[in-house]
Amino acid sequence: MSGILDAVVIGAGSAGLGVSYFLKQQGREHQVLERSRIGETWRTPRWDSFRLNSPNIRSTLPGDSFDGPDPLGASTQHQFVAYLESYAERHRLPVSTVAPVRN
Repeated sequence: MSGILDAVVIGAGSAGLGVSYFLKQQGREHQVLERSRIGETWRTPRWDSFRLNSPNIRSTLPGDSFDGPDPLGASTQHQFVAYLESYAERHRLPVSTVAPVRN
């Protein structure tokens, strides 16, 4: 990285990681800043039995295709967090965790 960024993405949830994927595809120098861990809002403010309210096949992020056993099922919060972490790693997205942003 040259030290000059084209973009900064705030938040490493599904939206932030999806934006990062497209920025990387365009060759844009960028950084994703996450205040805690990837997918943090899916981890702590949810109850243990929480499930996504959309089918698994509709929860895939850009550049991925669903290859799991239950395309119409609903992921648990833990499954979705694991997917977000895997996505960031597989696509080598530039995520900085424990990097809060203040105005």
